[in-house]
Amino acid sequence: MQPIVSICCTTYNHEKYIAQTLDGFLSQQTDYPYEILIHDDASTDRTQEIIRQYADRYPDVILPILQTENQYSKEIPINETFNFPRARGKYIALCEGDDYWCDPAKLQRQISHMESDETCTFSFTNGRIHDENGVNPDRIFVPYYESERPYFKGGSTVYSLSEIARLTFIPTASFVFRVDALRSLPETFLGTPCQHGDLRMKLYLTAAGHAWYEDIEGCVYRENVPTSAFQVWKKEKRQQLFNRCASVVQMVEDVNAYSGGTAEESLYAVRDHYLKVMAHNAPDLKTLMSGQLGKVYKAMPIKEKMRCSLRLTMPQGLAAKLSKIGR
Repeated sequence: MQPIVSICCTTYNHEKYIAQTLDGFLSQQTDYPYEILIHDDASTDRTQEIIRQYADRYPDVILPILQTENQYSKEIPINETFNFPRARGKYIALCEGDDYWCDPAKLQRQISHMESDETCTFSFTNGRIHDENGVNPDRIFVPYYESERPYFKGGSTVYSLSEIARLTFIPTASFVFRVDALRSLPETFLGTPCQHGDLRMKLYLTAAGHAWYEDIEGCVYRENVPTSAFQVWKKEKRQQLFNRCASVVQMVEDVNAYSGGTAEESLYAVRDHYLKVMAHNAPDLKTLMSGQLGKVYKAMPIKEKMRCSLRLTMPQGLAAKLSKIGR
């Protein structure tokens, strides 16, 4: 039977987690068929072995791609290149191999609403954050920062592009969206590199129509997994951080153009945050003082300007320590 939903999952060295992820998919209680498209990026642990075991048990549902050479290191977007093109469903649901779904009614509830509202292009739920280090207790995912609580409505409801842009993080493992909305997006969606793929996706897909928040804890996000993007970013050098933020700034500008400026204030609040990070990691004074960065720098309080100067004139490690003085 033709699947209604294509569950897209990416994995890399998720031996400890992938069985629970797949069990979360298979536990979904739906009145329609779904497929599980999983892409493993040449894991060096037992992840591929576990995926094969599940695929052998559910050959008509679990359809794996098991790479022998890592694709992410070549800057190839994984879902966009390997999973989305083979999706047969009307909808795509996302969950990475180190997260999992904890509510067996998650998919049914999200899809039921989207089937009833053809203008809804993107759906998400709340979730829980679980610290893999065991230091912090589990906590609710949205709002991720307490300062964003005023922008979180609570209760199942519609979110516009302007509203969803105010929520820094929502759980990627809760994303569900229409395939036809994905295919309608402009060339800039994939043509302009951006490492913050989940942010790009939620903004573009909401701009294509509107978002629906289903008020359930549908998934669990594992914090402090060694292979996660957050852990990789912690090891970035100054230039890498600068370039990553620059890609987000460009992406936000592209989304603003695509949406016709209808959510400019909220989108530019996102842009300005990343511009400030770029200012603190500018490679040289000329870059810091030019264009948008120059405007951000000139608007900074004097102490913040001093921290920017420290980063430009001292080694990265020492500058990071000294720049905390006076905060």
